[in-house]
Amino acid sequence: MSNRGGKNRGRNNWNHGGGGGRKFYEAGSNNYSEHDDRVDRDRKVTDVKRRVSFKPFSGGRHKGAKISDIQIRAHLEDDEAMGGGGMGGDGFDGDRRNFNKGKGFNNGRRRGSPIPRGPMGGGQFRKKLVAGPTSWFEVKIPYGHKYEKDFVLRSLVSAISPLIFIPQYWKVEDTAVSFYIEDFQAAEALQKIDRTIGLPDGRKMIVIVRNSNPQFQVNEQLKERMKLAMQKRYNPATRALNLEKFHTDPDLSDIFCALFRPQIMLAAFDVIKDNIPNLEALNLNDNKLHMLDHFKQLAQKVPKLKILYMANNKIPYVTSLDSLKALSLVEINLEGNPLKDRIKDQTVYVSEVRKRLPKIIKLDNIDLPPPIGFDLPEDDHKLPSAKASFLCDTAGAGIVRQFLEQYFIIYDSDNRQPLLEAYHEHAMISMTVFNSPSQGSQQRLQNYLTYNRNLNSKRDLDTRCRYLKMGRLPVVSFLSELPNTKHDPQTFVVDLTLFTPQLILLTVTGVFKERKVAVINEPYRSFQRSLVIVPSGSGFCIRNEMIHINNTTRIQDEKAFKDPASNGFQASTSTAVPVPAAVAAPSVPLGGPDDNTKLQMVQTMAAHSNMNLEWSRKCLEETNWDFERAGFAFAELHKQNRIPPEAFVKN
Repeated sequence: MSNRGGKNRGRNNWNHGGGGGRKFYEAGSNNYSEHDDRVDRDRKVTDVKRRVSFKPFSGGRHKGAKISDIQIRAHLEDDEAMGGGGMGGDGFDGDRRNFNKGKGFNNGRRRGSPIPRGPMGGGQFRKKLVAGPTSWFEVKIPYGHKYEKDFVLRSLVSAISPLIFIPQYWKVEDTAVSFYIEDFQAAEALQKIDRTIGLPDGRKMIVIVRNSNPQFQVNEQLKERMKLAMQKRYNPATRALNLEKFHTDPDLSDIFCALFRPQIMLAAFDVIKDNIPNLEALNLNDNKLHMLDHFKQLAQKVPKLKILYMANNKIPYVTSLDSLKALSLVEINLEGNPLKDRIKDQTVYVSEVRKRLPKIIKLDNIDLPPPIGFDLPEDDHKLPSAKASFLCDTAGAGIVRQFLEQYFIIYDSDNRQPLLEAYHEHAMISMTVFNSPSQGSQQRLQNYLTYNRNLNSKRDLDTRCRYLKMGRLPVVSFLSELPNTKHDPQTFVVDLTLFTPQLILLTVTGVFKERKVAVINEPYRSFQRSLVIVPSGSGFCIRNEMIHINNTTRIQDEKAFKDPASNGFQASTSTAVPVPAAVAAPSVPLGGPDDNTKLQMVQTMAAHSNMNLEWSRKCLEETNWDFERAGFAFAELHKQNRIPPEAFVKN
C-alpha cells in the first residue's frame, strides 16, 4: 500500500508539472508564448488544479489534444526556471525515486513511451554550433524586452568572462531581443550559460544561440547606403578606397552588409564602377572573404586597379587567385589567410602568386625582385599577324619561284635523272624523319626511315658520314630511290632568308602524297627542304640540301589537295610556269633587246606560260622587256585569275 501511495503521489506531482497552462518555451525550437504564466516560488503546488489526459491522439484536428514529451519537458523546464532545481523543490526527488521503483517504469519513464530529447531532470537540448569560415550566430533572449539593453549585455559579458563579444544588429521583436555575433568561442560560451544568470525578478535568463546569418536584401536602398559609407572611406588624392571591416561601419549598423556574401560584394563593385571607376587601390582586409569566383568581374568594373589588400580573410588556396588574373596588379597583401599557411616555402609561395599575377612587385608588404619577362608596351600585347611566306628581298621572288617550279615538275615525274642539272658537282644532301607515335601503322614512314640521319639517334661518326650523300650522282641516285610523289603547290610556304648574287638560302615547306600502285587513299606527308643555292653558268644549282619528312597534321589533311588546281606542277594553263631558272633567259644587250632577242623572249615566254604569242609579247612589253619581271607578273596575275581565257587560245 505504501508503495502504491508513493506511486500515486508521484503521479499527482507528475500531473501537476505536465498539464494545463501555456508553456513559454519549447526546447529544441525557437517558439515561445508571449504569455508568461509562470507561478511564484512560494505558491504551493496543490493550489494549482490541472487536468491531464493520457488518451491516445485520435487524429482529428478538434478531437482532443496530445501532450507530447516536448510539452511535458517544457513544463518541467518551466518549473525548473521558476524553482531552480526540480518540481518546485517540494519533495520531487523523493517521488521520483518512488516512481523509479514502480513496475512498468524504467528510469522514470513508462515502458514504450517516447524518449525525451533532453535529460529527465529538466536539462535543455542544445543544438551543436558549427564553426565555418563565414559563420555568424544569432543570440535570442526571450522576454528580454523587460530589461534594459545595457543590463542584458553586461550580464552576458560578465558570465562568459574573460571572453568578449561584439553584439551587432540589436533587434526587439515582440517580447524577445536578439543580436548577432561573429565569434564561435563566444557563441559556445553563451550557449552554455543558458538559465544560469539570475534576473531581478528571481527568474533565470534564457539564452538561445544558433547558427544564422543576418537577413539582407540587395536593392537600390542598400547600394545607396553603401555609397554613403564609401564616401568617407575614399581618398581622392591616392585614389584608394578602404573597405576594411566594412560590415562594422557605424553607418551600416542597422543593416547586414558583409562583403563575404557574393551578392553584396557584387553590389559594392557596381557602386565603385558608377562612382569611382578610376580606383587604383582597394583595401578588403578583415571581411571574411572565402570564395573569390565572383572577383572575375572586378577587372571589368575597376580596370585601373593596381593595389589590392586582402589580409586576414579566409581565402583557402592559392588557386583562388585565378579569379584575379585579368587584373594588372602590382601589389597585393594576403597575410593572415589559410593559403599562406599551406605553403611553407617562401620561394614557392612567391612563385605561385606570380604565376597568377605576373606583374606583382610587392607581396605582403615585401618588395620582390622585378619579374622576368618581355617589357612590352600596353598596345603591343598582340603578336603580329602571320604571313604565308617571307622574302628578305622581293627582287628574288621571281628567281625562287621559277627554280622551285621547274625542280618539282621533274621531281614529281617518273624519271628524276634530269635533276642532275639542278645539283652542284660537290652537292651534299641529308634526310631526317620523325614518325609520330600517334599515327596509325598505315601512316608510318618506313620508306624514309632507311635514310634517316637524325643526329639524336645516329651518334656514331661513321654512321653519320654514311647517311650523308655527297656528289651529284649519289645525291640524285638517293632521290630516285624515294617513293614517287605529287606535291600540292597550294600548301607551299617559302622563306627566302638570304639573297645575294653569290648565294641564295631558302626553306620551303608543304604537303605531298605518295603515288602508289593499287592504293586508293594515297598517304599524305609533310616536308621541309632547306636549300643553299649558288650560281652555275647562266642559271643556278643546289649546293647543299636538308630534307625533313613528317606525318601531316589534321589541319594539313583537311586543306591538302582540295583545290582543283592542286594537281601538282604541270606546264599547262592551270599552273603558272615562268621561265625555269635552269633554262637561261635570252641575254639582253646593254642597249636594250633587239628584234631577234625580243622574238626569242616572246617564244620562250609563250612556251613556259602556255599563252599565245600575242599575249606573251604584251606581257613583256608592259614590263619593259624585263624577262624576270614578266614571269613574276604573269604568275601573280594567273594566281588571281585575272588573265582572260583568250590569252591561252592558240592561232
